[in-house]
Amino acid sequence: MSQRIGITRMMSKLPVNVLFLSHGGGPLPLLGHEGHTEMVETLQHVAKTIKRPEAIVVISAHWEEEIPTITGGSSPDLIYDYLT
Repeated sequence: MSQRIGITRMMSKLPVNVLFLSHGGGPLPLLGHEGHTEMVETLQHVAKTIKRPEAIVVISAHWEEEIPTITGGSSPDLIYDYLT
């Protein structure tokens, strides 16, 4: 058995909570746009009902690099994934 398969089997036995969020309407929810009221209320409810995450993974389809690139840290800088 390869190490990769062994790790996959081990991880599949661990309880993991996953929450997928689409990026939605850019900054409009934060600016109080009325078309995003339901989304904001739903996310506020989710925030009150789930445990604080140990890690957050953000994946952007708008960032291009020659090779897959990962950044990380306890408080990473803000990365704009769109052109200005």
